Order: sequence, then structure tokens, then C-alpha cells
Amino acid sequence: MKRKVVSVLLTAVLAATVLSGCKAEEVANQNASANNQESTPSTEEGGASQTEGEAPAGDYSYVIGHYGGITGGVATAGTAGYEGIQLAIKDWNEKGGVLGGQIGFEFYDDGSTTEGAVKGVTYLLEEKNVNGLISSQLSGNIQATGDQVEAAQVPEVGTGMNPAWLQQGWSYLFRSVPSNAGGAQPLVDAMKSVGVTDLGALIYQDDGNTSAWNYVTEVLDNTPEINVTTVEQAMVGESDWTGTLSSIIATNPNGVLIFAQGEQASLMIKQLRDLGYGGYIFGPETFSLPDIRNVAGAGANGIIFFAPHCIPDSPEEANTPEEKEFLEKYVAEYGRMPASDVAYRAWDATNILLTAVEKAGTADGPTVRDTIKGLQMDILAGKADFTAYDNGECLSGQQIYITHDGKNILFSKFLEENDPALYMK
Repeated sequence: MKRKVVSVLLTAVLAATVLSGCKAEEVANQNASANNQESTPSTEEGGASQTEGEAPAGDYSYVIGHYGGITGGVATAGTAGYEGIQLAIKDWNEKGGVLGGQIGFEFYDDGSTTEGAVKGVTYLLEEKNVNGLISSQLSGNIQATGDQVEAAQVPEVGTGMNPAWLQQGWSYLFRSVPSNAGGAQPLVDAMKSVGVTDLGALIYQDDGNTSAWNYVTEVLDNTPEINVTTVEQAMVGESDWTGTLSSIIATNPNGVLIFAQGEQASLMIKQLRDLGYGGYIFGPETFSLPDIRNVAGAGANGIIFFAPHCIPDSPEEANTPEEKEFLEKYVAEYGRMPASDVAYRAWDATNILLTAVEKAGTADGPTVRDTIKGLQMDILAGKADFTAYDNGECLSGQQIYITHDGKNILFSKFLEENDPALYMK
């Protein structure tokens, strides 16, 4: 059944629809500045915005809601996720949409906060009556809103990598990427491969990074070859970690692990290199952010990280034909490569949800939920198989990459062609 909604169907131009604590025009202008492109802001507070070339607000056969942070501490990744969803919806609509009609989109900027996410999900479910949800990439925000989603019986495909939010017994929540737990063992194996014996660590104190570090700690506890010299904390809101990094260097490690969001990690890596540390640096999927290399420059060489996706420098350098096609569409739409791998996660999440809707032949939440549980399909992250799990997961494990000569390449390829001690302090 079609229903009447005021929907937001935006293109590359980033205009926020429903905003937490500020006007749409203000957020749109902030993001236009950040992305060096013109924006078409809403003309009223909390209003919808429509851009040229999109269908007018009206009847849609299925409406996707998304809450995420295009402002706040992870705005780079949040904006990339927003754009990935927009691109996927446009792709489906150009092919005829789903359930015999076009797909609508409703967005709420949660400001990268848990409180904003709760407000956003409440708005999307109770005021906009969306049929399905694509989440923020912040696992804490997904977990904080899980009970709301479950009670509403609305399928949600999440893009956060913390395992915890799929361990609560919820049946309407699914993930489009493997959890970060799968990166712990490969990352420690990489440390051993390059000869790390003494490891210092700096952990950004948010949900995803502390969780990822806990999984790495479990592996390190069973790895007697590696001694952890110190574990330091980086608090949310800080921007100068030179004192903390100096304390890590003082323990004389030959490997340093940094778990942080990409915006913070890029500065941490630069500051660590500026302090004179020249060895290997290890990290999570956020190290795939192109800004890491932009900010750290040559200092990014020698960082090793796990990730489900790693953005190449151009579509031509994509690892698979599917990735190349996605990146060509992204560049054609936005005039640039993704700034974060969250664009990949959001593209996959949207395609998972809409494929299930198409197969189910209905927008009914429980039916779509059950269809996702039986879904097997190729996505950018690999071969998704929801039948292999009973908790909303579809993938396991992580790839290991290294930044070498200014490029992100597979760690296995690096080992084939280089001395493992090349970046050893």
C-alpha cells in the first residue's frame, strides 16, 4: 500500500531535512563548506528540501529513514554514509523503484550524539512512519535506539561495527559489514609478522573504539611474544595528544596501536610522527579514511589496519568490478571519491534492505525482516549470508591493509614484495 508522506529525495547536494538543535540552512551551509560544493538548504526550520531532478513530495511505495551525524565529531563519516544511501536510492529509483513505485527518503541529523539518535529515531518512526531504517555508523547510537526499532517492528540495517548491538536479542536489526571483533586476531598476527615485541596503545574513549580494543586485548593476552608497555586514554573532545603520545614513546615501544575515529586518528598519527616515532602504527577500519594520508602525509606510511573496505585513490584502482562500478557512480554523482568507507557500508545497507523488500513483495515490517534473515547476496563487503547467523550478522573476518608509498594496499601483498622490518623502529 502506498502512503502519503513528505519525503526528502536529495542528490549530491547535502541539505539536511530534520535537524537537532539548529536550522536546516545552517547545517547545509556547514556541509557545503566542508565538501567545497554548493548546497540547497531548506527554507524553514526542520523542513524538507527538494532538489532539481527528483520526484516531488507525494506517494512513495517504500520510505527509508536514516539517522546519522552530518554534524558533530564524526561528520566526515556521517556525510559519506548519507551520500551512500542517497546514491543507492537514486540507483533503485532510476531502475523503477520497488513495489511498483518510487522510494522516498527521510533524514534526521543526530549530531553524532546518542541523545540525537534517540530523538531522530523517535521522529522517523512516530512522525514520518518510515518503512525501514538505515542507521548511523556509531554503534552506541544504534544500541541506544534498538528497543525503539524492535517495538516498532521496523527493519533496520546498521553500519556500525561494534558486535554488542547485535547481541541484545533484537530481531529487526541487521548489519551490512562484519563486526570489528573479526579484525582483532588478524591485526595481532600482523604485529607478529613485522616483529613487534613491545606495544604502546592510545584508545579514544567512545563505544566503538573501546570495544574494538577489548577484542584486541583478548588476543594479546594469549600472545606472549608481545608485551603491552602502556595503554593511554584519549578523551572525546580533545585535539592535542602530544603529552599522552610522549608518554607512550617514553615506554620505548616498537609498535604503537591507535584506536580512534578517522578525524581524530589523522591528527594523532601526525602528532606521533612529529614527536619522532618512526615505527609501525596499528589501527581499526577508520584508518582507511583518505584524510589519514592527507593530514599525516608521508607519516601515514607504515600504518597497518583492518577494514571491510579500503578506498582506493580512483575507481580504476578498485579491487573488484562491483567496487569500480560503485565508485564510478559515486564520482559521477558527487564529483569526488568517498571521504570515508561508511559510504560503502551505507550503500550495502540500503541495497540489502531494498533487495529484501523487492523479494518480500511488501513493505510489511515482519515480512521484510524474515526475508532479510534468509538473504544471500553479493555486496561490496563480500558475500553476505544472513542464513549463516541467527543474530543479524552476514559476514565475518576482516582484511588487513598497510599504507605504503602513499597507497593503501593489502598487507599480504606488502609482505610479498618488501622486508617486514621496513618500517620497524
